Amino acid sequence: MKARRKSSGSSSHVRFLGSERGRAHQAWFRLLADYYGRINGPDRVRSAYPFLHDLFRRRGPVTSVLDVACGTFALDLPLAERGYEVVGRDLSEAMLAVARRNLRAAGLTAHIAQGDMRSLRLGRTFDAVLCLGTAFNYLTEPGDARKTLRTARLHLRPGGLLVLDLTNFASFGANPRNVRAETDYRDPDGTRIAIYAFNEQDRAKQIHTARFLTLVHRGDQIQLSFDESPLRMWTKPKLAKALERGGFRPVEWWGRLRLGERYTVRTSPRLVSVSVRA
Repeated sequence: MKARRKSSGSSSHVRFLGSERGRAHQAWFRLLADYYGRINGPDRVRSAYPFLHDLFRRRGPVTSVLDVACGTFALDLPLAERGYEVVGRDLSEAMLAVARRNLRAAGLTAHIAQGDMRSLRLGRTFDAVLCLGTAFNYLTEPGDARKTLRTARLHLRPGGLLVLDLTNFASFGANPRNVRAETDYRDPDGTRIAIYAFNEQDRAKQIHTARFLTLVHRGDQIQLSFDESPLRMWTKPKLAKALERGGFRPVEWWGRLRLGERYTVRTSPRLVSVSVRA
């Protein structure tokens, strides 16, 4: 008689192959694109502009900005409204469609298009390059991180600023929240969105696998989506070393895109680095 198989204790036994994982992730962005900015919190948008404007004033002059993972342009719109030239690129055409709609609603224009931050070549330089909202964590291969830093350096004038905004997995590891209800959101148009997170960490490989079960209820229809994404668990020392090797000099560290919130390894939700092109 066979012995009963013991549970592995893993938070989820669902796995995607590489190509399937990529398709699922793009489908997830398509599903949530219209609501992405509102789900991720207006407070973050409101606090980001004063932080960036203060940074650009102190470390500038900055008048031109390239956002290599602009998404719906929510964090860039306040910069454009106040006279900054902002160019945006993103892999998700669904997110860019929302970005264009947001720009039209604000009566603004900006050069936004689909583009990969690992291989982007625009043939010009900017005063600042932004990579916000965990985008840099998605680069799990060391070569992809190096390519993205090379892209940033090629598009920065000497002395220009690179701002990276990552999830602080050092804080997450100290207070793990591997199974939780991530979002319970009701939109003014009546749409209800629920997101449940099932995560796990491979500390040997420094990979955090994020899985989200998402339900979108519109009218009498319910859409169900499962997304899985591996994320690189960067630490401040490793990120600093990668930046220096990529031709940057780290000058500031913050706990999120908010004025005055210095980075602390155990409590900060974000790991925000500000570097100067060396």
